[in-house]
Order: sequence, then C-alpha cells, then structure tokens
Amino acid sequence: MRRPVPLILLALGSVVTPGCNGEQEFSELRRQLSTSLATFDAGIIPIDGREPLAIFLASTGTGDVQIYDVSVDDPEHWEVTDSWRSEGALVGGGTPTSPGYGRVDVIFKPDSDGTFRTTLTITSDDTELKERNEDDLAIWRVVLRGIGRDPCGQLYPNAHDFGPRPPGGYFSSSITVQNCGRLTLTIADFDIEGSSSFSVQTPTPLYVLPGDSDVIEVAYEPDGAASPATATITMDTDAPLLEATPIQLVGNSCEGSGHPDWDADGDGWTLCGGDCDDADPGIHPGAVERPDNATDDDCDGDDTDLPSPSSEDGDGDGVTIGEGDCLDTDPDIFPGADEEPNQIDDDCDGYIDEGTDLYDDDGDGFSEALGDCDDGDVLIGPGAEETQNEIDDDCDGLIDEGSFLFDDDGDGYADIEDNVEADCNDDDPWVSPDSPEDCDGVDNDCDGLVDESEDDTPDGACAFLVERQQADAQLEAAQEEGCSATSHPAGLALWLLALPAMVMRRR
Repeated sequence: MRRPVPLILLALGSVVTPGCNGEQEFSELRRQLSTSLATFDAGIIPIDGREPLAIFLASTGTGDVQIYDVSVDDPEHWEVTDSWRSEGALVGGGTPTSPGYGRVDVIFKPDSDGTFRTTLTITSDDTELKERNEDDLAIWRVVLRGIGRDPCGQLYPNAHDFGPRPPGGYFSSSITVQNCGRLTLTIADFDIEGSSSFSVQTPTPLYVLPGDSDVIEVAYEPDGAASPATATITMDTDAPLLEATPIQLVGNSCEGSGHPDWDADGDGWTLCGGDCDDADPGIHPGAVERPDNATDDDCDGDDTDLPSPSSEDGDGDGVTIGEGDCLDTDPDIFPGADEEPNQIDDDCDGYIDEGTDLYDDDGDGFSEALGDCDDGDVLIGPGAEETQNEIDDDCDGLIDEGSFLFDDDGDGYADIEDNVEADCNDDDPWVSPDSPEDCDGVDNDCDGLVDESEDDTPDGACAFLVERQQADAQLEAAQEEGCSATSHPAGLALWLLALPAMVMRRR
C-alpha cells in the first residue's frame, strides 16, 4: 500500500516543523522585529552640519517582517531617508542566534547649540509587539539623540611684534592654536590684509583634534626700505570664536610697538623716542652735552651747545633738570608724568611704557597687547597651567576648566556646584541632574538609579523592551518543556488536525 505524503498544515499563523526526539513539532510562525539599541546617539556635530545615523534592525522570528512606515517626531532636525523602502521594507526571518537584518538611515542636522532628542517610530507586521496602531500594525520605538555644538579654537598670542628687522632678512614666529571644544577644529585657509611682507607658512587645511594644540607659523620679510609694516590675519574656520579673533602683526614700526629691541643700547630711549644713536647708551635726548667731543650727545642737532644748568626748568613743566626731568625740552616728560604707550620714558624712571598694554609688567613674556589677561601676576598668562582657583590662569576666557568646578561636558553642571556633588559624570553631556533618563544603561539624571521611569519604576525607561523580553522568555520556556506541541494553544490545534496523517505515516 502506498504511503501518503506527510501532511503540512498552515493555519492560525502557524507552521509544522520537525520537532524534538524525532517527533513532529509545531510552532507558530512568528514575525519579530527589534533594534540593536533602545537609544541611538548621533554624537556631537557642528551646528548646521549633517551626521548620518544607521539604525540596524534584527528579525529574530521565523517569518519575514514587512515595514510599513518609519517616522520621527522632530523632522526638522532628524531626517529619515528613503533607503529603508528599497533595502529594508522587508526584513527576512531568522532566529535569535542568526537573525535577518535590515537598516534605517537617519540624518541628524542641528541648527543651533544644544541637545536634540526625538522618537523614531517603526510600523510593521511584527506579531509579538503589544503596542498596535489603529490598523492593528505593530509599533516599535527608539530614542534618537544628538548634540549641536560649534568647534572651539583659541590663539595665543593673537598678536606678534617682530620689532626692528633689517631689510632682506627672513624672520618667523609661532602662534599656538588650541582646540578648546569636543569637535575637531578645522582651519581651511588664512587671509592676510596689509603688508605683503608677511605670510603664513602653515599649510591648510589644518586639523586640530579635541584637547590638542598646533602652531601657526608666520613669517616676516622686510622690504628694501625696512619701512613700517602691519598686517591682519583672519581665518576661514568652523570655529566662530577663532574666526572672530584676528592675528595682528607688526614689524619695523616703532610707534605703538613694545618690542625691547627698539632700545638696543638699553639707555631708556628708543629710536622713535628721539635716540639718535641707539648703539651708544651715552647718546640720547636726556644725555648731558659735551661740547668738546664733536658728538651730538643729547640728540638736539647741535654738538657744540653747553649743558643747561641743573636748576633750569626749560620746558615749564614745573620740574628742573636737577629734580630729575630727563627731557627739559618737552613739558609732557618729567618725573610723575603719566606713562603712555609711545616708546618714550614719559615719567623719567628709566622704563619705557611700563604699566601700559605694550609693556610686559610681570615679566612672563606677554604684555596685554600679546594676550596677558593679568600683567601683574607672573603665573597668569597665555599658555599657563590652569588650576582650580576661580581664576583664568591661561587667559583663554575659561575659568578652572578641567577641574571639579568647571562644566567640562557643557551640560550646564560641573562636578561640584555650591560645594555639593552635582554632575555625576562631567565627561558625558547626557548625564546631569536635569537630564531625562534614557534606556542606555546609564544613570542619566544622577539619582543613583539606572533606566528608571519618572516615578522611579525599575527599567521604566526601557518598558517596551522589558515587555518584549518577557514574552520571549515565556515562549522559550514553553519550548524547552519537552518541545510539547501543547505548550502553545495554536500548536495544540495543529497537532490535533495533523494526527490522522501522522497515524497513516506510521502504518
């Protein structure tokens, strides 16, 4: 007698499959879609930039999953591309250990400084999800988040004074550029306005990684006349702070310069201050004329005039030569006069321009004109070490950066606020006392709980995932109980319908 063909039944969304121990097992045709994460982070990107974010889908049920729609709550800052329609509209079935894969591509496009969070919703024919829409289609949601920031760059010094330089020479100087943010700093080009004697030797584009610094090499080649030269360098960069900070260059310009080489002989008088021989400290406007040496000692154009009496007040400024007036022909120069940034010793104390922006009063190598924000403290200046003291030690506009008092991740909270611990992770901008709790395995709101809901329910931020995981666990437990068809109601119905075929086959 011919054996009948084994009967395969499809009913109630189920299929007959080979079972355990040589018996016949029936399991429901399940369609199950999930994502690799519950919260996807696009990272920190420049304002007005665009950052692609891939959402990977996994199909772990035996049936293929049809995706019907993918949308976001905030389409202004999150754009879902159409790639899923052609590549991932149907995600092939699989198993938990060998799933089928799909992909949804989203583009993050922040338009301002701040954090951006949205919910991505995937509608499919998943049979296992409890949340359904009005068409009885399954809803799967994930959180997308990203941060818009401007790259940060700072210069020191942002001005350079080459001082007096001979014509035909080549002179260079380094200016440090520091990345003060969390994005790569890019300098695309340099623009120079002013004298063609200046140039930038650093090739572009220049990339400076977060936390790093680099140098910009500028050069000065005086022309044949060694005439005064000035220039301004601006940068084409993605860092607004840096773009708004031009580099000022000056060379062979005594007026307004603070370079010490303008008083080469150290007599307290510069060339632009009237020193007619800056190689001889005995010759300057305040020197005593010696009529027998055929030298214009006091630089007044006459090498035969007799020295004035010490009791004379020739300029009428109220101070005589004997009382210390170092230039009795100029009423603006006398002991006690206000020092002006003019390369002249206005107050006759032997120092030029002290107390002005051109003079390095604390001796740290930087004047106010070169970026020293406190020229009375040698420990404060561009490039100095920042310490936790509520002072901007390195003159970069930030106070105590890198310390417990500074908000390093830019989320509005430092490690310590008002002597109380505030930000429990100052390296993560998604962690602060005001941050919402995300399903990411992190204590986002610094309350000691992880992934809780607003009412502190455990795993509340991951409620939809917990629901799915419980359903999976129940099914797996049922399948492990001897692989019995009675462990699933639909399987029991199919087993009863297939019983005659099984009996005939065993005959």
